[in-house]
Amino acid sequence: MNVLGKYNSNLLYANFNQDYTCVSVGTLDGFKIFSCDPFVDCFAQNDGGTSIVEMLFCTSLVAVVGAGDQPSRSPRRLQIINTKTRTVLCEHKFVTAILGVRLNKKRIVVVMETKIHIYDISTMKILHSIDTAPNPRGICALSPDSKNCFLAYPAAQNTGDVYLFDALSLQTINNANAHKRGVAVMSFSQDGTLLATASEKGTVVRVHSVPKLDKSTSYRRGTYPAGITSICFSVDSKFMAVASDTGTVHIFQVNMNDSDSAPSNATSMLNITSYLPGVISSVWEPQRDVAHIKLPASGVPALAGIYPTPSGNSLRVMILTGDGFFYAYYLDINSTNQGD
Repeated sequence: MNVLGKYNSNLLYANFNQDYTCVSVGTLDGFKIFSCDPFVDCFAQNDGGTSIVEMLFCTSLVAVVGAGDQPSRSPRRLQIINTKTRTVLCEHKFVTAILGVRLNKKRIVVVMETKIHIYDISTMKILHSIDTAPNPRGICALSPDSKNCFLAYPAAQNTGDVYLFDALSLQTINNANAHKRGVAVMSFSQDGTLLATASEKGTVVRVHSVPKLDKSTSYRRGTYPAGITSICFSVDSKFMAVASDTGTVHIFQVNMNDSDSAPSNATSMLNITSYLPGVISSVWEPQRDVAHIKLPASGVPALAGIYPTPSGNSLRVMILTGDGFFYAYYLDINSTNQGD
């Protein structure tokens, strides 16, 4: 989440790591890392403004991009840092500003406005570069899974088309028309078998099967347009949290079964959709949330992380907001009551 001081003068960037166990924060002074449960500060480095800081799960490896407040902190320079030794392992310089960085245990992906660079994480050697349509927000998703190591990015700025790229074989393997409008957010499930997307309109989130992209289900966030700022799957891929700038976080139960997607009282709808291709019929009637959370402030972007508690009876939903707050909620899985 790039906020660049818009909602908190010192906060430039914030994100969860891949399994929602840690939070990385970029500030005007440097960057910090917090554990989520309990929420405590576990690392800090103050060596200049940081516009991007991304972790590799809970390891000591972090990718850092400067905010341009000094020559050594250029937004065109990527540094890979070992937090245990506080040393720079390697760095790469680029011609244009870095808009996003994604990591898993096989690849590092660096997103520019019209290019995506893919690196081998073990050697930090570049493997492939993709020329893209203008992507000024650096929209891109990399699967956390090392085997289903897929990369997704918008095909164009103003259309809802999405490309799916295999980051291991280094080839485009599929594409889909996910939305009518431009894609604003995308995210993979933990195992890389599902891809969630939302358009700039922000009323519906779609979840696509990966890698074929031949099956899709829809989830209704709301009736009125909103800026969706985050989509995340629970670690077991059974739930999905969708955050927006309206001050709400919606929790959905993920169900890729077509028959379960249809409302029980819609006999005529079932008759209609039975004649439609599966990829169309499954998005005909969007599923509703099972719970939602109302945050204290609206108009502020938010990121969500979600995972089942050890008991398996509840979900822990964690939320980062652009004004620098961290919230944690527990939701009863067996109840469909709305959360506050």
